[in-house]
Amino acid sequence: MARRNPQLTIYPEADDRRIVGDNTPACNQAIACWARVLRAAEPTIELSREEWNFLADVLNGSFEGDYALGLYEHGASALALEVHDAQALNGTGDRWFGDELLAGSGQAAADALEQKIQAMSWTQIQYIRTATCFFWSDAGVGRIDHTKDAWWTIRYRLDSLRNNEEQSP
Repeated sequence: MARRNPQLTIYPEADDRRIVGDNTPACNQAIACWARVLRAAEPTIELSREEWNFLADVLNGSFEGDYALGLYEHGASALALEVHDAQALNGTGDRWFGDELLAGSGQAAADALEQKIQAMSWTQIQYIRTATCFFWSDAGVGRIDHTKDAWWTIRYRLDSLRNNEEQSP
């Protein structure tokens, strides 16, 4: 049985519609183009499982609103600041990179991640933003096991979402 493509209702900003085209085919093309850009960015990002999980932890709930955190405007500098603050203010790096009970144990790894992020392109930061948004939308229903699933990959996202669609009535 052939699956129907789900219908989406989207509300792009007026200027964004003017730029890409103010009709459904143009919006579909813009989404397809963005997906190709993200596919191209994926192999250029070299982060460990712990770094991905750290980023998901840091960015939990941070994408509320259209341009939260300034990741669209400022890219790497905005995300690097989030990484810095997560360790400095909450010891998040200790949880993912060190001993959660030993303050500062994850500092060196958090600093190294901050440097990696500073060197990333705007597109790589958008890939991270997209992956962590997926993590939180999927983790909320208990499908992701952050200890074994490569949830940050496009392959995982496609397989996970296809499986969910096939199981839905």
